[in-house]
Amino acid sequence: MPAAQLEVILSSLYRASNMKNICSARPGFWLQVANMLMLLCMGRSHSSLAIKCDIIKSSTVAQPAARISNMSTATDLGCYWSSENVIRAKLPVEVNVFDSVTLEVTLNVSGIVSCVWLLPDNITPCRMSQNWNSSFVISLDLVRMSEKHAGEYKLLINNDNVSFSVHIELKVKGKPRKPFFTETNNIVSCISEGYPEPTIYWLLCSSPHGRCINKTGTHLFSGTDIYGRRRVMNALDSRFLQDEYILCCVANTFGTECTQLYTIDLNSEGLLPKIFVKVGEPFIIRCRAMNETYKFRVEWSYNSTDQLHAFEENAYVNIQSVSHMVRVSFATSLQMNRSNSGIYTCSSTYLPSKSVHVILSDKGFIHLNTSKEEYIIDQSKEFCFHVTFEAYPAARCTWLYQSNHFPCENATVGTSVAKFCDHKYMTGEYTFYIENEDVQLHKTFILNLLKKPEIFATSLQDYLSCTASANPLAVWSWKRSREDLSNCTDDIIDGFSFGLAERISDAWMSRSTLYIGNITGTFWICCCANNSVGVTCEKTPLINMKPIVEQNSYFIPVISCLCALSIFFLTVLIYNKSQKKNLYQSQLQMIQYIGPSDNEYIYIDFSVLEYDLKWEFPRENLEFGKVLGSGAFGRVVTATAYGIAKPGVSLQVAVKMLKENADGSEKDALMSELKMMTQIGHHQNIVNMMGACTTAGPIYLIFEYCLHGDLLNYLRSERETFHKTWTDVVKDHNFSFYHNFTQHQKTSVRRESLLDNGFYMAENRTLVSGDSQQIGSFSLNSEQNDNQEQQIKYENTRCYDEEDLHVLTFEDLLCFSYQVAKGMEFLESKLCIHRDLAARNILITNGKVAKICDFGLARDIENDSNYVVKGNARLPVKWMAPESIFEGIYTIKSDVWSYGILLWEIFSLGINPYPGIQVNAHFYKLLQSGFKMEQPFYATDEIYFLMQSCWAFDSRKRLSFPQLVSFLGYQISNMEALVYQNMDQPNRRDSSCLKQSFKEMNSPSLLAQEPLI
Repeated sequence: MPAAQLEVILSSLYRASNMKNICSARPGFWLQVANMLMLLCMGRSHSSLAIKCDIIKSSTVAQPAARISNMSTATDLGCYWSSENVIRAKLPVEVNVFDSVTLEVTLNVSGIVSCVWLLPDNITPCRMSQNWNSSFVISLDLVRMSEKHAGEYKLLINNDNVSFSVHIELKVKGKPRKPFFTETNNIVSCISEGYPEPTIYWLLCSSPHGRCINKTGTHLFSGTDIYGRRRVMNALDSRFLQDEYILCCVANTFGTECTQLYTIDLNSEGLLPKIFVKVGEPFIIRCRAMNETYKFRVEWSYNSTDQLHAFEENAYVNIQSVSHMVRVSFATSLQMNRSNSGIYTCSSTYLPSKSVHVILSDKGFIHLNTSKEEYIIDQSKEFCFHVTFEAYPAARCTWLYQSNHFPCENATVGTSVAKFCDHKYMTGEYTFYIENEDVQLHKTFILNLLKKPEIFATSLQDYLSCTASANPLAVWSWKRSREDLSNCTDDIIDGFSFGLAERISDAWMSRSTLYIGNITGTFWICCCANNSVGVTCEKTPLINMKPIVEQNSYFIPVISCLCALSIFFLTVLIYNKSQKKNLYQSQLQMIQYIGPSDNEYIYIDFSVLEYDLKWEFPRENLEFGKVLGSGAFGRVVTATAYGIAKPGVSLQVAVKMLKENADGSEKDALMSELKMMTQIGHHQNIVNMMGACTTAGPIYLIFEYCLHGDLLNYLRSERETFHKTWTDVVKDHNFSFYHNFTQHQKTSVRRESLLDNGFYMAENRTLVSGDSQQIGSFSLNSEQNDNQEQQIKYENTRCYDEEDLHVLTFEDLLCFSYQVAKGMEFLESKLCIHRDLAARNILITNGKVAKICDFGLARDIENDSNYVVKGNARLPVKWMAPESIFEGIYTIKSDVWSYGILLWEIFSLGINPYPGIQVNAHFYKLLQSGFKMEQPFYATDEIYFLMQSCWAFDSRKRLSFPQLVSFLGYQISNMEALVYQNMDQPNRRDSSCLKQSFKEMNSPSLLAQEPLI
């Protein structure tokens, strides 16, 4: 083997061995590489070996006129023997940026073949298969190509008879890199790279959208970088760069990229954006000023320790026949370092100064919310995917659909918005992919279309079956016409059944079957499918004239006996039913359809939906603890879950389960609750589901564990520690805020650890100042990021550890109220109603965070005096709205009534509602007469007004949960003002709900609302 060739292979191997993903390779893999290199050095003859090299392009840029195509095209690269042990491809592989390709090498050898790929940036084992004529096919998949993938690819092959290498050159084509500037001896150079080779030019503009002068500077350098890109450089003397807007542009056949020279113009208005620069990069910034007199100066000042090189250019210009002096001061650096970060201020004699913030970072960044988003849209309305992100350096992006990608505008430095509208309403998964030199990210979108039900009817003997394709899932009903054969108007209330719903492609398939064997006469039978898009009915004629039974001497006695037996069995059935307990049903319900009266709710039947196995958690990784609650149908116990948040980390959770004697209907109900919780999603103010165990044993639902139990008992246990204001807390506990804040400033930042309850809390429970630490709960998201931590969105650490003080303040009561309203606002957005909203169903965890839960499975309603027998059920009557008690109607507005009762519980510190009043006929009369409880002792007039607004007898006049959130946000902000009156601004306490309420109040939607009082 030639020494030069061996040196190339070994240098490639050495460079690849320094990659992080190779350092951990198996020893056997490295031994295989070494063996192949030794065999190559032996130089065996192989002139008779036939070999073929192909490039298969499986992904290309999709054009709007020619829509998606999954066709793959193969190109023969013309491999030939260039020397004894080396095969080279005649043609280089040229692919567009973001394309996906496959390299294939086919050879007719016998025996066991071993091989390995030496890539420009790593080493990877090869994938082998055999084709129809028993030749070996060695392939390599390259996904979403970028310029860094360019270079020479080497395939090392050996078996008993042959040892050789295959060399293939790969080039990546795309838009040029965004230009950057350098300065030497008052000469400013603009530099960029690209393949194919780009051209470079300058634009000198007097206004952003005005006429520009195209100027070509001096071409100084041309070469090729390590990725095969052609480098171009163009230089201009700084005396030509005195216009207000200076741009350098670079272009090739794939597009144009322009960069504007950073400029502070003291004569123009407008805010200056932050400037991001990477450590080690060159930097140029200009300060420009213009005046009618030449007697003025332009100067730089900045707070960085390292001074930049500064120089000035000036010239006279005529504006409306008046001569003006223009002065431009340049500040440049060939290599920026961290000490250059800071505020750069430009000032002049007669003009106000301006400043810009220059931020130095070790590497680039892309800020993008990568959570998955799903849309169900109306095809008749325009729709675009939108992505907002911030990137530095400038990033490349693309939209991916199936095996094709669609271009998007390259990101400018700073905040950018990318949108994609050319989806042609094709359903499925779309991916937004973005990368720069340091970061690669992607975001997934799911697109579904609203679809009115389409019905297909079939009849078979005594059955009529209808199948519907719809999105969302359709609800079935059956009707029949009258004897005059008019339209179907009479409802059929029995005799039909439903099949399991199934998701197929972009729609839900469901089926309903009607038994028609006992229907006589001539009718129209209509099966109707209804969803939020509309109603579709399929009409089928029924001609079924059955003969009348011939009367004889046995007819009447037989009929009499049958009637007697029927009455007997019916009596037994009614008795057994009265003795049987009510079936378990979750308190939470998700609405599928709302009727015309806004009170006619049809709930989603989750029993017909599929369970997503991504939520499944190994039951052997659960170690059970004590029982938290037990009821007629099941119980909730604590458990330690190993690896539910991240591998190797244990977490304390709460597990919901049925009792051992549960029947099939109760298991179905628990499975329905599981499916519903996966649909609801994650929120900081509900008890979130983290996983489930459904296979090979009893059903377990795994939820977050809330350390402090329910809100009702929490209020009662802390009643003695209540203080109206924090001034009272300071007096009673003999300390000052200033002392604690000063002491903390001398301490180090406290350590954070993941406790069993799933929250970040301090190991050393000390007071903290400044920005509060972010903490959040872990949950498995039903749509994305399987087995990963949720993004931390909710800050709930106090500036001091209130739980160590064991104090309860009026602000805490406001915070609990605000957080429950936020949780209910979220449930309302998911079309959920709770039906048992009360302090006993609110859990409190670390940081005094309130979370709404559903205790229906594990509450002992038989012995709980809050649940009163009404009809054949036990109901929490004191918390129920009048329409729920008297009409059996549960709506979002009935939850608002219950929330008003919950407020009364909170601001009475856990007293039972309607104290001293028994639930009897007198209570129901009081409720119907408009009776309302008096103002609780700890409530302000504003809070009592809020309660009364929740208790409007007409449900339409009650507040909505978004209005409640807004109202409480204003109350919390007022409370914050009182807390800060006796405190210095730097030492303000950052309560979790204060910060959350400020964020909500500053949102455009809440700013548009007027205060409720």
